[in-house]
Amino acid sequence: MMLQFKQDDISADIIVTLSENVVLPAPYYLFVFTHVTTKDIVAFVKAVADDLSSYPSRYNQFTLSPVTLFAGTQPGEWHYKVYQQVSASNVDTTLTGNVLEYGKLILSRAIDFVFNKYDSPTTYKTYNG
Repeated sequence: MMLQFKQDDISADIIVTLSENVVLPAPYYLFVFTHVTTKDIVAFVKAVADDLSSYPSRYNQFTLSPVTLFAGTQPGEWHYKVYQQVSASNVDTTLTGNVLEYGKLILSRAIDFVFNKYDSPTTYKTYNG
């Protein structure tokens, strides 16, 4: 799955399919984002109660704040994995099992590049020779 956020987004929805692979009765979801180049890690936990989906057996929808979560990180391509865990307080980014979903995130710059175009008058001298 491909996600796209901008660095200055105050609120963004992330839609994933986690429920189909869950084995815990009331899991907490650990989201781990890893930057492809810098290997920076951004991790956070969401509870089942945070799911905003109308049909949680089909898809899961969570709201997050990219401007807060990705503050001070580089834009670009990130890989993400979502794990299930028993506790909300235990953020263990070294987990190797219990992966519910994985994919990519494109984090765009807050301000797009502005290209300046200079329009100088062009004059030609021609010779009739």
